[in-house]
Amino acid sequence: MRLLQSVLSCLKQTKKPQRKFVTHLLGLLLMLPGHATFRNMSRYSPYHERTFARWYDTPFDWVSFNQAAITEVVPPDHEQALIIDASFVPKSGKHTYGLDRFWNGSHSRTEKGLEISTLAWLDLTGNCAYCLSVEQTPPSSGSSDSEATRMDVYLDQLRRVVEAHDLRFLRYVLTDGAYSHQKFVAGVVDLGMHQIGKLRADANLRYLYHGPKRPGRGRQKTYDGKVYFSDLSRFERLDTEDDHIVLYHQVLNHVQLKRNLQVVIVVHTQRNRYAVLFSTDIDLEPLRLYRAYKARFQIEFIFRDAKQFTGLSDCQARSKAKLDFHFNASLSAVNIAKLEARQQRGNTDEPMSMASLKRRAFNQHLLDRIVEHLANGQSLGKFSPDYEALCSYGIITKEAA
Repeated sequence: MRLLQSVLSCLKQTKKPQRKFVTHLLGLLLMLPGHATFRNMSRYSPYHERTFARWYDTPFDWVSFNQAAITEVVPPDHEQALIIDASFVPKSGKHTYGLDRFWNGSHSRTEKGLEISTLAWLDLTGNCAYCLSVEQTPPSSGSSDSEATRMDVYLDQLRRVVEAHDLRFLRYVLTDGAYSHQKFVAGVVDLGMHQIGKLRADANLRYLYHGPKRPGRGRQKTYDGKVYFSDLSRFERLDTEDDHIVLYHQVLNHVQLKRNLQVVIVVHTQRNRYAVLFSTDIDLEPLRLYRAYKARFQIEFIFRDAKQFTGLSDCQARSKAKLDFHFNASLSAVNIAKLEARQQRGNTDEPMSMASLKRRAFNQHLLDRIVEHLANGQSLGKFSPDYEALCSYGIITKEAA
């Protein structure tokens, strides 16, 4: 893993033993069959399960690591932005940090478990997202500020990462409808950035008045009536390359958000359905806004790959520090896989298969083990200790042999 070695060498604050462990761990997560628990990882590693537990309790600068990996591979001339979204992680146990009721999108209901808030770096030109920062959402009863809401937690993460790593040049923060909240939108604007998101289908919007000024004293007319989505005659129409998709756009005022927005109504002419998108940047081109929001879905592929291939939901630890380390390691392993694959294929649009990559990594790992036993030109008989060691490699119980 040349990219991994190159990025870790840039982290001067990280000592050599930890760099060695992180290199081994990320490679292991991309090869490991079964669950990514300490015990299972120790079966395919020279490290003991307690060694994994100790290293998981040691802080590591995952944000700097991910940023260095992304900027090394993604061309700087590509159009880029940030995405923030949360994902539900199932977890049981009475003493696990962060247990609470969170929204599980796959089941469309709240369930007891954990939630991770993920800030991702989106390459709009390459249509691919990479994890930048992962933080666990604290339980409602565990917050030090009784007045703080979960929206405050998400905004605090965004603010700390953007300010600490000087990411304002990315300009846009892409969100889904859950973040279309006055407090969050105002916080993004205060950072000097713009938000692109989705509004309710019955959002309270008003037309801006552009007519002649009224003579005499008193406040001039500002708004020109409420927006009804059944009548789009006052919107400008824009066709797209997507089948049956038409855009209607206008700069409007949102009553609850207390600001003017660039609003784009995406209409599916065949299904007779619509979605209301917005940006706090009123000068943003409607077609660019639409394409950016479509690309927001790339963060869902990060969650999918981490849960299916790098053990995002498998951690057996219960403490806050170890859970945080595991979530970041799992998502960073997906980053490394995608970025190295992109380097190898030369930034082309050729698709990458995480399943194939993981299978190849395991086959290579197993072959390396076999070569170690045959390095001195030995023969491998069926009843030799080396043959028995290879057959028992990674087994859970001795009875499996």
